[in-house]
Amino acid sequence: ELGWISKVYVNRPAVTKHAEQIKKWKTVKGNWQAAWLLKAVTCIDLTTLSGDDTPSNVQRLCFKAKHPIREDLLKALDMHDKGITVGAVCVYPARVSDAVNSLKAAGCSIPVASVAAGFPSGQTPLETKLAEIRLAVEYGAREIDIVISRTLVLTGQWESLYEEIRQCRAACGEAHMKTILATGELGSLANVYKASMIAMMAG
Repeated sequence: ELGWISKVYVNRPAVTKHAEQIKKWKTVKGNWQAAWLLKAVTCIDLTTLSGDDTPSNVQRLCFKAKHPIREDLLKALDMHDKGITVGAVCVYPARVSDAVNSLKAAGCSIPVASVAAGFPSGQTPLETKLAEIRLAVEYGAREIDIVISRTLVLTGQWESLYEEIRQCRAACGEAHMKTILATGELGSLANVYKASMIAMMAG
């Protein structure tokens, strides 16, 4: 819907003012704070994206994913029997099998996520991005974290951005897809807004 996208306007002073107000909001305390922190842990993708990743450090990461909070702390909060784990383990495609096997051996069903589509730069041909996504899914990833081509945003190629994300989504098959926008490289809040909306339109 390019007509709608072209009319997007972001009131930067209003956004800045609201962001300043958020910093002044009161935080929760005591048991409520502990509850929110535990909930936050369950939303985390425990991640290793290093060039020197090996099967052994992925295995250690998976153990940490299953046991993210010390047992004595969980007992003190009476949460030791609630099965608190992180939301996912995130690795490069080449390490997906290691993570899947480690989690299976640990007897837990934490999903494995994989960055793909030319992460982190996005400067990869679309055909290569799609092949990388398909391989990660084939290796057992249940979530694919793609990164968009910032060039398409910075040059206003909105239809091309839509088509790229749509094809990435199709390549994921049954796997969940998360779209990383790299907002710090998109040039303006309007571009961030447009890229967000196009990602949602593309599925």
